[in-house]
Amino acid sequence: MKKQNGITLVALVITIIVLLILAGVTIAALSGPNGILSNAVKANEETAKSQAREAVCIAVSEVLTNYYVEDTTGGTPVDLSYDNVIESIERNYPDFDSVTEGTNKITIEINGITVEVPVTISSGTPSTWTVGQPTIVD
Repeated sequence: MKKQNGITLVALVITIIVLLILAGVTIAALSGPNGILSNAVKANEETAKSQAREAVCIAVSEVLTNYYVEDTTGGTPVDLSYDNVIESIERNYPDFDSVTEGTNKITIEINGITVEVPVTISSGTPSTWTVGQPTIVD
């Protein structure tokens, strides 16, 4: 009798079962509240919030610096206003989708994510600006 070479039905079934288990583990790692995809979305939102706050802080610093430089050199001081902060953000961050002013806040849209950054101005000498923690707007 001639010996036949090949895999048995049992070996084939065991291989399929192992592959199904691996597929289940992979799907569980990708989806769900702690899956890779959800963590990527959370990371994208946190990055947008950090970028927005950084842009506002840098713009406020630039406006205040220009104000004090012009004031100490005898020039006309720049206006300490939201408009100048927004202009600075738009100039330094051209890849932002939009930058708008609200009541005591600046709203920035970055890659389809809208972020609000609270900003308050205290008048007086020296003028103080407070930049709060950003939030995602749904």
